[in-house]
Amino acid sequence: MNKNVLHKLSISGLLSFLLMIGLTISLSSCDNFLDESQVNNAAAETQQWNTFADVRSAFMGVYGLTRTALAENNSHWVFGELRSGDFASYERKDLKSVINNDLGGASKLIQKLSNWRRFYAAINAAAVFIENAPQVAEKDIKYSEINLNYDISQVRALRAFLYFYMARVWGDVPLVTNSYDNGTFPEFAQSSATTVLNYAESELRAVIDDLPFRYGVSPQSYYGQNDDYWQGELFTNVSATVVLAHIAAWKGNYTDVDAYTSYILNNLEQVDATYTLVEDLTSPTGLFSVKSGSKLLGFSFGFENRETSESGHIEDLTLAYPIVQKSYPDVYVPMDTILTMFPETTDLRFGMDTVSMRYRSNYFYDINMPVPIFSKIQVVKDGQSNGDYGIFASALIFSRPEEIALLRSEALVVLNYPEDALSILNALRSTRGLRVLRYSEDLNDDKLVLLKEIFNERRRELIGEGWRWYDQVRYQKIVGDNPELMALIQYGGIYWPVAQDVLRSNSLLVQNSYWQN
Repeated sequence: MNKNVLHKLSISGLLSFLLMIGLTISLSSCDNFLDESQVNNAAAETQQWNTFADVRSAFMGVYGLTRTALAENNSHWVFGELRSGDFASYERKDLKSVINNDLGGASKLIQKLSNWRRFYAAINAAAVFIENAPQVAEKDIKYSEINLNYDISQVRALRAFLYFYMARVWGDVPLVTNSYDNGTFPEFAQSSATTVLNYAESELRAVIDDLPFRYGVSPQSYYGQNDDYWQGELFTNVSATVVLAHIAAWKGNYTDVDAYTSYILNNLEQVDATYTLVEDLTSPTGLFSVKSGSKLLGFSFGFENRETSESGHIEDLTLAYPIVQKSYPDVYVPMDTILTMFPETTDLRFGMDTVSMRYRSNYFYDINMPVPIFSKIQVVKDGQSNGDYGIFASALIFSRPEEIALLRSEALVVLNYPEDALSILNALRSTRGLRVLRYSEDLNDDKLVLLKEIFNERRRELIGEGWRWYDQVRYQKIVGDNPELMALIQYGGIYWPVAQDVLRSNSLLVQNSYWQN
């Protein structure tokens, strides 16, 4: 999409959906055509396609399965945060293997994470919905053409997002665009990562103009709710633009990154999105807990809908006593790493309070403990009264305004607009209590020094949100100063292996070359 098209886009209230975990729809055959495992699907043969209620149930199922694909086994954080990242594991060998990029082992966790069937569960449910929802509009007058168009566009966008996500994790993956819930499960070979990314990009471009600013704007409602209810909960055209920006960045097409991120930042007000203050970012009742337009792309877990759980949240890995009744966290950030990440004492996220002469505890709880607790995200329900583990409900936030601003700064440096990039970086730094950087005096008029500072800021601002691994890969593709990571990029080691269960069940699949014995 070029800049002219972007000007025609409208933004809305961004992805993140409150799905009831207890789906009322029956789940069955999803991806047997890929690995023949028994896995559930939100649009099974028993799913009826007659009424408004039927299609609503299936629609919610696609969102729910998408969220599950990202959160199951804490996948989003293990994929993006642990691998060669800033976290260390207290005593779990499986997590240590991921941190050390030793993904060829046979641990149960690595085998589960390497199995992509949960992604194809959501992808197949999306295809089933796209193929069947139109018939409901013909049968039930309550299901309007506008409603149908919104739904189809969202589901296509969700499917595109899933394929982008899989291409970042596995590289080459099967590209399946039709549903297979009729008893026939053909085998599919992998398509190249480039082909998959191009498909995701084309799908998003095809539907983005049909995704509104907001859903349920008066006098109309959307599934019986107004726009306040849906704020930050559904996939809108700004969500699609976010994904397009990251597809472009992953491909190294920074001209498009410039266009997409400019559009998003210029229209934040229309979706009621702003930079989030540190106290709201880290509050148990802040951004990771409430409905907010600042969740540009994400998935919510709400107390009110009984979506809380012990797993599928960053807190499951990072929290411990006294926040919850668990002796030690599974992962933590070592103190020397914290001090390296946050060198400026004025930093409101972690720095020295000059009045109390104590470290601020917004991102980390009591760093004097032997194992510091990463407490930036801590949406806990009855954490003190549920045995050893808390019950968590934080949203999985893929992107927010600060993330997009830093991505735009990255693009502007690459495109040789360092002063503009620094202006955006300084605007964010000022909200975090940091001084303004000057290009000549502080950065030696050096674009690479500025670029490194932008990625350092991403490291600080976005820790715990699943970006560290992907940021390191992008940075090396630009700079190339880490021979070990450059070798991984060259030989495909940045991708995860494909689970042995998947390979055994489909003769057309091959193991990613780096992980072949």
